[in-house]
Amino acid sequence: MSERGYILVGHDGTQALAGLDDALAGEGYKVRSVGDGTTLLSYIASQNPDLVVVDESIREMAPVEIVRHVRHRVGSRDVPLLLTSSQPQGDDAAAAIRAGATDYIRKPFQVGEMLARIASHLERGRLIRESRREADTSGIVLEIVRDVTASLSSEEIFDILVRRVSRLFQIRRCSMILIEEGGERGTVVAAHDDPSISALALDLTRYPEIRQAVETGAPVLVKNLKGSALFEQIRPLWETENIEIDIQSIVAIPFTFDKNQHGVFFLRSNPDEPALDEESVRLTSAIAQGAVRALNRAATFESVLSHQEQLEILAKTDELTGCLSRRYLMERLENELERAARYERLLGVVMFDIDDFKRLNDTHGHTTGDAALRSIGEVLRRSLRTADFVGRYGGDEFLLVLPETSAHGTHQLAERIRNGVSRREFDLRGGTLRLTVSGGVAGFPDADVISLEDLIDRADEALYRAKAAGRNKVITFSSEMKEESKSKQ
Repeated sequence: MSERGYILVGHDGTQALAGLDDALAGEGYKVRSVGDGTTLLSYIASQNPDLVVVDESIREMAPVEIVRHVRHRVGSRDVPLLLTSSQPQGDDAAAAIRAGATDYIRKPFQVGEMLARIASHLERGRLIRESRREADTSGIVLEIVRDVTASLSSEEIFDILVRRVSRLFQIRRCSMILIEEGGERGTVVAAHDDPSISALALDLTRYPEIRQAVETGAPVLVKNLKGSALFEQIRPLWETENIEIDIQSIVAIPFTFDKNQHGVFFLRSNPDEPALDEESVRLTSAIAQGAVRALNRAATFESVLSHQEQLEILAKTDELTGCLSRRYLMERLENELERAARYERLLGVVMFDIDDFKRLNDTHGHTTGDAALRSIGEVLRRSLRTADFVGRYGGDEFLLVLPETSAHGTHQLAERIRNGVSRREFDLRGGTLRLTVSGGVAGFPDADVISLEDLIDRADEALYRAKAAGRNKVITFSSEMKEESKSKQ
């Protein structure tokens, strides 16, 4: 794709916008022309253009209708939309701008002026995307810091850090290393690429980047390991021991907690992963600062959460089940869906409910029903990874949200949860009862999912099918269900 930008042009025939496609290509843009509104919307959703030009000649849909669809579609709300028309800039122009068009250009136009407008809108769109990306990244950093701050043990904090930071930078190798007195040896207490590691000893003479971070107390950034002078003395050892080094870039962030315990946040990227850079150092340093505060708090349990923080957590938590409240659940899900659409990431959701819950209430009483909700809520919370979250959607319904997870992976987790619940006897009010749950799975991306409601509707429809199929089942929303839903509309 051209570095200058990718532009979609919607018009019917070469005469509608004579010379524009060639002029854009001549300026170095990648250009694709589309003749009808349906195809144009499909390309906007799947190809993430940097700018779209829609002419009045486009088939099937009016340009203003196309604008409305784009502005309501998750992930494409910021793309610049330019409308071209031979109509005067009166009511039509006003309607287009109200619908969300970025600019309204009357034909015939001067190609030079059109190119200047396009360049201006592309730059503005780039700045908006960068601002949103920075805000998203800052939001992720804040979420990570909040996660570790809410943890009560250093082990949990280390585990959260390596998992979340690996996901943030899209790398596999992220470790937390505690430094022994003297700085010659260290212990790996958490490693994302091998979660089984909990106390691996390291000889730091073989890791000059870690030693430099510890000795200077400053972050170390190695952009290109092969060309770095920092490793000159260790390279002969690699050759002698036939060690293949497949590392591209490195970040080592030193930190100190609990007065005199030193550690290093250690990130490494492979050649097939995004390179670590100054921005990686800045973000990791910010996360490390939050982690130090959390580790210091973990050393004195009584000061882990202030009164205000406790109130904030209570406001976001369903009092009965300990899961997220519906309001906070929906806020977080909407943010995850926006992020998945913007950066072309996977997102899975599961709608669970307790089978025959009304009969349970009627037979054993609402107190037992409440105990069942608490028990299932605890099972769900304990089943999730660090980045996942679960909330009480309403009544006996729970919604699980799994970022970076395909529909297949989401189904597998949901099936493990369902199977675990069905095999367990729950101690409810002094007696034991068996419970079962049914689940409906939906995934993103999906061409027909353009809003939060669409995603939840699919999970709800799949849950309905699971209940109708006999309960104690997990069903994933499928293309067949999609066609049946369309035929009923």
